[in-house]
Amino acid sequence: MNSISIIIPTFNREKELNTCLESLFLNNYNFSNIEVIVSNDNIKNNVSNELKNKFPLVKFVIGPGKGPAQNRNFGAKIASGKWIIFLDDDCIPQQNWLLNYSLEIDKGLGIIYEGKTIADREKQRYDEVSPINLVGGKLWSCNFAIRKDVFIDLNGFDESYPYSTMEDIDFRERAKLISSFFFVNNSVVVHPWRRRKAFKKFFVRIKSQKYFAKKFYKQKSLKFRLDRLKIFIGSIFSNFIDLYKFKFKGWECYIEKMILNFIMIFI
Repeated sequence: MNSISIIIPTFNREKELNTCLESLFLNNYNFSNIEVIVSNDNIKNNVSNELKNKFPLVKFVIGPGKGPAQNRNFGAKIASGKWIIFLDDDCIPQQNWLLNYSLEIDKGLGIIYEGKTIADREKQRYDEVSPINLVGGKLWSCNFAIRKDVFIDLNGFDESYPYSTMEDIDFRERAKLISSFFFVNNSVVVHPWRRRKAFKKFFVRIKSQKYFAKKFYKQKSLKFRLDRLKIFIGSIFSNFIDLYKFKFKGWECYIEKMILNFIMIFI
């Protein structure tokens, strides 16, 4: 079995982190060649001694305090394993999550693997979000494995985004240029639905979208603007159907999304 480092970035979620770690250690794996790193990005509020004593095999470290992209990169930098697996602090790894990753890695067929991410229940509102990944191709940072040297060669997650909304997609777009992603259907984590507040940090989100577009597309071209126009028009109807399905619960986020998609035509 290859050596593996599991990296769990955290920020003010001790209750969720406790549940995550409980589930991780529940299956009694042989952790002799497994490293678990919890990188706490709240530099002013350390993880409690109670949690540290409860999980003595976990390496608790203080992160850089500059956001999730930097925190994940920091965890990867100090990891000693040949492979790194990213797991979010509010995710609950299901039975044999780590074992199934290990079995696939040992086959030596790939350099990037992604697991299945499901929600904890049915979606109830339009403004609820969760990084669902049922068939692969998403490479969400809450549940994927990558050889450490490959991650380093890709320069990790881009730390230049002003808002933590696009760095996952950014990394996926760069990673798929060098490798296909192997989907490990039985490495499952449960990620809760979370309410998103409409227009929260709206302008920095636009800046993040603009940075992504500038990096990956010729944003000043006519084709880019026509593509964004199609996205805007299509989203009006497709998202309204979803909004109607949820009886207009979370309608503010629908308005926000339409405005953002309209602005993106002209950035």
